[in-house]
Amino acid sequence: MNLFRKIKISNQKANREIINAINKFAKVDKCILCKKKMTSACNSHVVPQFILKQISENGKISYGNSMQTLTLEGLEKTTGINNAYTFRLICNQCDKVSFKEYENPNNLLVFDTLNDKLKEKMLMEMAIKTRLSHISLKYKNAITKDIITNGEFSRLEKLGAFVPGERIEMNSHFEAIDRMRYKYNNNKRLFKVLLNKELDYQTKIATQTIISFNYDLYGKQIYDYNYISYDNQCSYFYLMILPYNGKTRIIFYIEEEYYIKVKNLINQFQQMDLLEQIHFLFIALILHDEQFYLTPSLAEYIKKRDKKIMRLYSKTEINLKFTRKIRDYKKYNNYLSKEYSNYGNE
Repeated sequence: MNLFRKIKISNQKANREIINAINKFAKVDKCILCKKKMTSACNSHVVPQFILKQISENGKISYGNSMQTLTLEGLEKTTGINNAYTFRLICNQCDKVSFKEYENPNNLLVFDTLNDKLKEKMLMEMAIKTRLSHISLKYKNAITKDIITNGEFSRLEKLGAFVPGERIEMNSHFEAIDRMRYKYNNNKRLFKVLLNKELDYQTKIATQTIISFNYDLYGKQIYDYNYISYDNQCSYFYLMILPYNGKTRIIFYIEEEYYIKVKNLINQFQQMDLLEQIHFLFIALILHDEQFYLTPSLAEYIKKRDKKIMRLYSKTEINLKFTRKIRDYKKYNNYLSKEYSNYGNE
């Protein structure tokens, strides 16, 4: 075995140890939703498994980070459906009861015919599950920094490893969950839906995520990511791309709380036709998030044949100014289009 291969194997082993330590230290002993103590948290999926099965190949799916050119060796890029991005922050009872409407495939199929109250509940359930996944992600990021900085596997005390901006951002997720539950229970309007469309084809991409836009379509900055304070917080949009049963439900919405702050961007979005909106949302996903899933063969196709998308995705990781590229969304391929719906899984 040559020296370079020995070094690579050694690095992979070390990185796996770090990842295992992160998962170990990220455990919580109290449910985020009901606040009750628990001996073990539920292993919750962000995107329901019945959706993930639709884009899998031989039981496998690829993470969005499979398109990163620089990633931690040992970090999974393709995984089985059962292990697709999960988090452990809530108890089994809350996982079973709190998301039962939107995790019912029948409700997804007949979403447009549901009464407004049930629609609002489904949107809230998706939003809360998405917020929880980002709380978990940010918590793990803090643990990662703690491990790397200290050079030892020392457990964080609550949120002690967070810098002030990260603490503010983390708290905003908790506050949003409490706010949504309070409003729903008091019959107050929660969301403004910007796009709710059932496409007549099944995409090879699925996600359930939040996006905070840094720039609008004219390149004007709408959020200063270098300065996080209680007066300057993210205005999150929710994006759901849910392929199922030969069709795809796309829902793009925002809490009423944030509407005024991003009204100009919303107006720009609403002036687009449907195809433009879908194209815009795909590039927004590439620029702002990595919590999405692809059919493995499509992920390989993009990596090998679409250098423009790869470059856009990778450069944004190290330079958030690239999110200004949202104005150029039409210059890139749209992998949510019908053109790519039959790719792979054939």
